[in-house]
Amino acid sequence: MPISGELYRQLGRASAGAVSVVATYEAEGESIVGLTISSFVTLSFDPPLVMYAIQRHTASYAPMVTCKSFGVSLLTAEQSDIARHFAKPRRERGTEMSFDVGHQVRVPLVPSALAQIECVTHEVFMSGDHAIVVGLVEAARTSEGEPLLYFGRQYGHFVPSGIR
Repeated sequence: MPISGELYRQLGRASAGAVSVVATYEAEGESIVGLTISSFVTLSFDPPLVMYAIQRHTASYAPMVTCKSFGVSLLTAEQSDIARHFAKPRRERGTEMSFDVGHQVRVPLVPSALAQIECVTHEVFMSGDHAIVVGLVEAARTSEGEPLLYFGRQYGHFVPSGIR
């Protein structure tokens, strides 16, 4: 018998994760669909694949699982306001922000992010109440800074322990 939903949520809160914004353009027009995630994972070196998970009941679900390409922006410790913005339901976000556009793949990317990753959708598969979206990395850039982390329902930053 599987564990309870509440115990499962407690397990999720017990692990820290880097915070990213995944975004794409809607099928029609220039409208951007994006969401905050802490489920971004590098998956394979050859070919270079990444993945993230998205819950089926999320308003962004349909455009995110049917898109041909998407951008992943790993946020810096100073970008918690952006994480909060894209964690809200789309109808509650108010004004949208400006994005960079990928150089190789036309995808929206958060300016000044710790990393910007341009992906074409490689595979989407269902697992439980989530879809797992796998992207082939076509281009990427990194910059200096500290990652934004999510732990125990709060955003924070990495404090090095001094142990090397």
